[in-house]
Amino acid sequence: MRVLGAAERQASYALVSAFVVLAAGIVAGGYIYYHAYEQRYRAQVESQLSATAELKVTELAAWRSERLGDASVLYGNAPFSTLVQNYLDHPEDSDTYLQLSMWLSKILAAYQYERVSLLDARGVTLVAEPPSPAPVPSIISQDASEIPSASQPIFQDFYRDETDGHIYLDVMVPIVAAADTRRVLGIVDLRIDPAQYLYPYISSWPIPSSTAETLIVRREGQDVVYLNELRFLNNTALALRIPLQRTEVPAVKAVLGQQGIVEGRDYRNVPVIAAVQAVPDSPWFLVARMDTAEADAPVRERLWQVALLVAVVLAGASASVGWIWWQQRLRIYRERAEAGERLRDSEQRLRRAEAIAHLGHWSLDLHTNEFAWSDETYRILGVAAKDFQPTVEHLLRLVHPDDRATLSQALIVMRQAGAGDFACRVLRAGNELRYLTGSGQAALRQEGEPTTCFGTLMDVTELHEKERELQQRNADLERFTYTVSHDLKSPLVTIKTFLGYLRQDLAHADAERREQDMNYIGAAADRMGQLLDELLDLSRLGRTSKPPVTVTFADLAQEALNLVAGRIAERGVEVRVAEAPITLCGDRARLVEIWQNLLENAVKFMGQQNHPSIEMGAEGEGRAAVFHVHDNGMGIDPRYQTKIFGLFEKLEPRSEGTGIGLALVKRIVELYEGRIWVESAGCGQGATFRFTLPAAIQVGNKEDNP
Repeated sequence: MRVLGAAERQASYALVSAFVVLAAGIVAGGYIYYHAYEQRYRAQVESQLSATAELKVTELAAWRSERLGDASVLYGNAPFSTLVQNYLDHPEDSDTYLQLSMWLSKILAAYQYERVSLLDARGVTLVAEPPSPAPVPSIISQDASEIPSASQPIFQDFYRDETDGHIYLDVMVPIVAAADTRRVLGIVDLRIDPAQYLYPYISSWPIPSSTAETLIVRREGQDVVYLNELRFLNNTALALRIPLQRTEVPAVKAVLGQQGIVEGRDYRNVPVIAAVQAVPDSPWFLVARMDTAEADAPVRERLWQVALLVAVVLAGASASVGWIWWQQRLRIYRERAEAGERLRDSEQRLRRAEAIAHLGHWSLDLHTNEFAWSDETYRILGVAAKDFQPTVEHLLRLVHPDDRATLSQALIVMRQAGAGDFACRVLRAGNELRYLTGSGQAALRQEGEPTTCFGTLMDVTELHEKERELQQRNADLERFTYTVSHDLKSPLVTIKTFLGYLRQDLAHADAERREQDMNYIGAAADRMGQLLDELLDLSRLGRTSKPPVTVTFADLAQEALNLVAGRIAERGVEVRVAEAPITLCGDRARLVEIWQNLLENAVKFMGQQNHPSIEMGAEGEGRAAVFHVHDNGMGIDPRYQTKIFGLFEKLEPRSEGTGIGLALVKRIVELYEGRIWVESAGCGQGATFRFTLPAAIQVGNKEDNP
């Protein structure tokens, strides 16, 4: 701080303040952008629903008008009325019957109705095209008998024919006498099958959607009746009814008079957003609806994108502030020759590393979607140029399934924005997972259209693994520093205390007390030496090891038993080794230490058992095998079962040993990519230590193992 001075401290505070303000601005900007996007997108969804509803309502109104226009061809048509009058007067006249059939056939062919029938004033079929023996539906015969003489053509709304069970609509055209228009001679019934045009048109949606749907309803008493088949329910036309009390349903809102955009729950009780409108000159109401989840999905996706972008920008801002701060420190220490020389040497090494770094490059034809890759790109992706066709589709097959959408989106961004970065994982031969990063920039034509995208690709798997390993090592170092500083103080305190006693005893010429003081000091020194030796042994794990050798589980167990034989015999412990045909490859001494420490631990805490016993064995096959050392000793309280693997952790402070044994075992197990845990029902219930060694177990031929 004396070197930095007041000015440097103020500059540091200013940088921190600037970063806080910048970070707040970035977060606020991200929120404002997301909120604006949410509003714009919801407006687009509502506009789409409104436009769809308006289009279909207009088309339905026009369709009804056209059907009534078809009816006007016959209504008030004097020649046709005269022909009907002649047939009623002379029903045996076959020529008149043929002429009527010809009229109806032409109407059927011209306007594509399901059937065209001439009924008398009582609703009885006189002539029909095509001919049909089926009786006239009761609703048609009833309406035919009730049409007044001065009526106009009318619609018979959706109904279900009791004969064939199908749903139809009808346009009923009264045929009046040419001489007396007040007298109804009969009715022409134009039957419409809604399944031919009306239902397909209603159910269609202008753009792909997984939940969007259009439906029409009408009110019948205190219910809303659905008139068409629904997307998510079968056999609903004229069958599905919803009471008007369910005002959260958009269809109910429509028949109760609401117009425009509404939100609620549909017939599935699923949240939806809908546009509702009444169809003019009809009892119909149209509902264009979409699940709220689908409508909001892009908004949720954009939220994650904005959050990621804000995080990246914040990281960049923090990196920039850190760089500025570092530059200030460089400026402060610039005059120090040694530091400056180290910095220049470091910068030179960095430039050399960048020069020899292997980066794959690629180019993508944005019109044909074909790649051109460098040899390094093929190597990074783990494919051979002669066997692999570099296209977007083939590239995505190499990418991890969870990252394919991200890479596809990155390529789209490069097309649209002209540049972009990406990160993904690829699966190479043998399911080898590699982490990659890349960037690209599009080349534009003179008119601004992108033609080709150029970019780089780098394999950062080792960097990814090193970062993860570094985080673990930093955590281990922090725990190690704390425990070492704590446990080494105890012998030092003992030595310091008894040195004081020794001075007093020397002054009083107390030989017996002097001897006792020196014994305590020597024991504390021995204790410290033992701690330091075991700490040194622990610290060497992973840095130094003997050449790996192949050894069986039985040999390791027997060697460990030989090393602990004295303690076992002294305590009278029965040891059983279960057969397990497992072969391991590694540092034999380290592997033996695992079973040796676990055996010593089991014997030490055997308690007052009359028949002490220990069992060693393994379950499972291959790299999934789980080794165990089980004893019937004192057991371990469940509260301490995770604590015992810590450095210097001893459940019995007065017991022999330093508390490093189980920590050493855990470290060796982790070197072979395994894990260790303890199982015990509690004090006096015995304990079982289980562990795995997947990286040490041999499977199949030796050359098949890493």
